[in-house]
Amino acid sequence: MKPPPDRPSEPGKIPLAQRVMDNPFLLLLLGLLVMFVFYTGWGLLEVLSLDQAPLP
Repeated sequence: MKPPPDRPSEPGKIPLAQRVMDNPFLLLLLGLLVMFVFYTGWGLLEVLSLDQAPLP
Protein backbone atom coordinates (compact mmCIF):
# COMPACT_ATOMS: atom_id res chain seq x y z
CA MET A 1 0.00 0.00 0.00
CA LYS A 2 1.38 3.42 -0.97
CA PRO A 3 1.50 6.30 1.52
CA PRO A 4 -0.85 9.21 0.85
CA PRO A 5 0.68 11.92 -1.39
CA ASP A 6 0.51 14.59 1.33
CA ARG A 7 2.70 12.55 3.69
CA PRO A 8 6.39 12.04 2.93
CA SER A 9 7.53 8.44 3.04
CA GLU A 10 10.68 9.26 5.04
CA PRO A 11 11.12 11.94 7.68
CA GLY A 12 13.15 14.87 6.41
CA LYS A 13 15.31 17.40 8.13
CA ILE A 14 13.56 19.93 10.33
CA PRO A 15 13.83 23.42 8.79
CA LEU A 16 16.01 25.98 10.56
CA ALA A 17 13.13 28.41 11.20
CA GLN A 18 11.12 25.68 12.92
CA ARG A 19 14.08 24.68 15.10
CA VAL A 20 14.57 28.31 16.17
CA MET A 21 10.87 28.80 16.92
CA ASP A 22 10.71 25.56 18.92
CA ASN A 23 13.63 26.51 21.19
CA PRO A 24 12.76 29.47 23.47
CA PHE A 25 16.34 29.98 24.66
CA LEU A 26 17.66 30.13 21.11
CA LEU A 27 14.86 32.55 20.23
CA LEU A 28 15.78 34.74 23.23
CA LEU A 29 19.46 34.68 22.28
CA LEU A 30 18.65 35.58 18.68
CA GLY A 31 16.43 38.46 19.80
CA LEU A 32 19.10 39.85 22.10
CA LEU A 33 21.78 39.49 19.45
CA VAL A 34 19.72 41.29 16.81
CA MET A 35 18.85 44.09 19.24
CA PHE A 36 22.47 44.47 20.33
CA VAL A 37 23.81 44.58 16.77
CA PHE A 38 21.23 47.08 15.51
CA TYR A 39 21.34 49.46 18.49
CA THR A 40 25.12 49.35 18.76
CA GLY A 41 25.52 49.86 15.03
CA TRP A 42 23.02 52.71 15.05
CA GLY A 43 24.77 54.36 18.01
CA LEU A 44 28.19 54.07 16.41
CA LEU A 45 26.87 55.50 13.16
CA GLU A 46 25.36 58.45 15.05
CA VAL A 47 28.59 59.13 16.96
CA LEU A 48 30.73 58.91 13.83
CA SER A 49 28.43 61.21 11.86
CA LEU A 50 28.51 64.04 14.44
CA ASP A 51 30.30 67.23 13.51
CA GLN A 52 33.30 68.24 15.57
CA ALA A 53 32.29 70.55 18.42
CA PRO A 54 33.70 74.09 18.18
CA LEU A 55 35.85 74.95 21.16
CA PRO A 56 35.67 78.48 22.63
